Amino acid sequence: MDSLMLLAAMAEPSFLQVVAMGLITVFVVLICLIIIIKIMGALMANAAKPAPAPAPAPAPAPAAQAAAPQPNKQQLVAAISAAIAEDMGGSVEHIRIHSIRKL
Repeated sequence: MDSLMLLAAMAEPSFLQVVAMGLITVFVVLICLIIIIKIMGALMANAAKPAPAPAPAPAPAPAAQAAAPQPNKQQLVAAISAAIAEDMGGSVEHIRIHSIRKL
């Protein structure tokens, strides 16, 4: 009976062995994830390179640029006011837009 208990005690891993195996497993998986992410990043960087740009087209005449339709400022202000009021959960009456700049 003693030899059976001794055999069972020898087959059971100690606390330090379990901790060491857990830490090793975690770090090996983390290193594998880092390697996989670096490979995917390199593949995506190569895939995202833009194609060479074609020859630039001649610039349009200034008259053509002036003929471009200007947006209705009142509608633009109303749309921006409504979006801000919706986001803030308030009323449009409490919002005053002093200037609009194109970014």
